[in-house]
Amino acid sequence: MKPTPCLRFALWAALCGLPLCAPSALRAERIPALAAISKAMPEATRAPFVLRMHTLEGELAAFKAAAAAFNAKSANDQSDADYDALQSERARYIQEARKFNDELGAAEGAFTIDRMNALAGRLGWDSGKKAQLADALKALHSDGDPNATDIQIRSAWQQVLARRQDQALAGEASGGDGLGFPGAGTQTTHEDCAVFALANAAGLPYGVVASRAGELIREGDWHDAGDRTNPQALIEQKGLNGGEVVMLTESFGQAQVVQSSNFPETLKQGRPILVNVIPPDGDLDAGHEVVLTRTFQHQGETWYVMMDSNQGSQQRLFLSQKELGTMLQENGVAYRPDKGSTVKLLGGGASL
Repeated sequence: MKPTPCLRFALWAALCGLPLCAPSALRAERIPALAAISKAMPEATRAPFVLRMHTLEGELAAFKAAAAAFNAKSANDQSDADYDALQSERARYIQEARKFNDELGAAEGAFTIDRMNALAGRLGWDSGKKAQLADALKALHSDGDPNATDIQIRSAWQQVLARRQDQALAGEASGGDGLGFPGAGTQTTHEDCAVFALANAAGLPYGVVASRAGELIREGDWHDAGDRTNPQALIEQKGLNGGEVVMLTESFGQAQVVQSSNFPETLKQGRPILVNVIPPDGDLDAGHEVVLTRTFQHQGETWYVMMDSNQGSQQRLFLSQKELGTMLQENGVAYRPDKGSTVKLLGGGASL
């Protein structure tokens, strides 16, 4: 039996971003975008990835052309064999693209960690601080539900945002464990959520954290010359990567990478946690940095209070552990001020 025209349409619609008429269970797996290759890496490391990227780009172009030709045929002329061959090629390409992204990410990660540790040495960080940075950078890994779909992520966010005015939850959260403090402001259209997140967690003005982030990027050599010359543009247009969040946090205090299973205990210790989540639009290739400030129990389950710079300095969001796992991308980065120092709150009174 041949696939229905609607299911066949899904093959091409998934590439073109068109609405799918097939049931959600039959929707084609999303084709991942190829990650950009850093120009800052040594040429000997970059060259093989550049070659592989060109090959993959050619394979994707060929597949798109074949898919377009298939979809241009009438239903009677579309054979099962051609359809199966296209689906097989699509699955093969997805596997190769993911492998490319994973291996490129590992290579760039190792390069970035090496360069960040070297910068810590040039900046004169003491041995203890350098060791903490090295440990945290090595510990940062993916976290959350790896099988969460964009639909599930959007649904989780919709539920979280819908309950932001829930006074009953706010009351339960106020009796939970963790810190309460006002935020550093509201994020606009820029990609500087990580700067806001750390400013919120450390109780520092946005400008102080943004300035330090710019200094680290300018003095480091894990970005190309253009980005290092204008770090503010990089921060606002692309945002910070996970390693930069770790190093920036360590520059203001102590950064510890924490697995999601340890979030409640960490918050009970009075340490806010920066977490990288998939944004409300469900874009699996994007990230958004937020801060968990408190944990509490609701109907026998673990819940969290979250500060999101998109929501303003006083607004708090409440989400369950399951909802957090659905949108979570990486381990969290717990912040603690250096021993003997005190976090200076921004004023305006304590807040959830």
